[in-house]
Amino acid sequence: MGYKMRFNTPFTVISSGRPSSVAGLRCNMIFNNLLVAIGSVLMAFSAAAAPSASMSVSASASTSCSASVPGLSSGQTSIPDSLTLEQAVSLTMSTHPALAQAREGVAAAEARVRSSRSSSYPDLSLYGAYTRIGPVSTMELPYQEPIKLAPENNYDVHLGLRETLYDFGRNTTSVKLAQSGRQVASDYVEQVKSNLAYRTIAAFNSILILRRSVAVLDEELEALDQHLDVSRSKVRAGTATDFDVLTTQVRIAAVRNERIDAANTLESQEILLRQLTGLPPDQPVRLKGDFDRVTLSLASDSLSRAALQQRPEMITSRDAENSASLQVRLSSLGDKPSLALSLTSGFKNGYFAELNTAKANFSAGAQLQFPIFNGNRTRHQRNEAEANLRSTRARTEDLERQIIADVQQATAGAKAGLEKIDNAEVQVRQSEEAVSMAKIKYEAGVVTNLDLLDTQTTLTQARLNYLRALYNYTVSLVAVDRATGKKVW
Repeated sequence: MGYKMRFNTPFTVISSGRPSSVAGLRCNMIFNNLLVAIGSVLMAFSAAAAPSASMSVSASASTSCSASVPGLSSGQTSIPDSLTLEQAVSLTMSTHPALAQAREGVAAAEARVRSSRSSSYPDLSLYGAYTRIGPVSTMELPYQEPIKLAPENNYDVHLGLRETLYDFGRNTTSVKLAQSGRQVASDYVEQVKSNLAYRTIAAFNSILILRRSVAVLDEELEALDQHLDVSRSKVRAGTATDFDVLTTQVRIAAVRNERIDAANTLESQEILLRQLTGLPPDQPVRLKGDFDRVTLSLASDSLSRAALQQRPEMITSRDAENSASLQVRLSSLGDKPSLALSLTSGFKNGYFAELNTAKANFSAGAQLQFPIFNGNRTRHQRNEAEANLRSTRARTEDLERQIIADVQQATAGAKAGLEKIDNAEVQVRQSEEAVSMAKIKYEAGVVTNLDLLDTQTTLTQARLNYLRALYNYTVSLVAVDRATGKKVW
């Protein structure tokens, strides 16, 4: 699913005020709720968690990305002047150290697979020994010199070869277990990619909505400054009181505080995006992308089935279940016999009667090992492995329930988001009409400055509600992708 994000806002200029009124408080609460919503989404995406949804979103900022920044040759890390969502995710995939760490885990698992396979090959070793003995045993015969039965200096150099002929499948099972571990490590790489990609998307979208929110507040401040000039003119003309000027100044101060909060949150999200994508700390964050509402059709059942097949967590859990099953098999072979062949050949001295002459020699044999008693170690190891297998199966079942719930919540949120956008559009149009009427009445002296500011505050509240609805809807679409396990990298 791509995300074409465009602010099709049904308004152009913000004109608002902030008296000490209920409407002003509601506007402040709406703005604060917008910041809280952004923070909540980012916290959710920072935790370790996306398919085929019957929805389509056109892409000016698409989440379908390759492993390198589009337009760059392989190995280049040049950063475009303005990042699209696709490019931001690609940069994260190519530069984040968490991915390098996960890939090293795969390399280590591959080494364990090769190590386990080494038991299938013969064990060949070169041995060398020197021994000095004394006194040397001798045999005395009548009328002859004593005969030495062994040399004082003993030398032995030989090659030893040992090969396991049969071990009831222990080595084969060990190799399969190592291969399963390698698969789990590869699954973890995909989990890390998914987590990083969706964290990048969340930060990217948060920056877009916060910049739009700052622009809304800037337009409101500009309109309030113009209204303040009008109020002062009316005071000089004697058609208004200083109270009108004071209430407008209070509203300006409050909006400035809101803008400071929004700018601070925006800076935090830009820092987060730099950290994820590897941008230099002093590089400006320039993004290309908008929000857009898209009509969609979602079928929770089909999405749930797709999610159960492709969510990285589910794939990892099933592979971990396979590893646990292999571990049970391996532990049950601990008390099985084994048959091995050994062969040695080399040179040593000490052969009668030329004791000091090194002679070629060899030995060959077979060894059968049959464990009789090992303190019930095999039984205890099997019990441990079976308990771990039951635990991983329970984990898989729990994850299935969680994934189904995630899909249902995400689709419900997306559907509700569309309804909220429709309601917000109506509120904006009605509020704009109310402000236009209030301005005319204020200039005619029919309503007070406080009435006008209340009407303008309601309009600001409606516009912030609309921005929040657009943002939440886009977040819901991303949540559907993540819940269904869609790859966006």
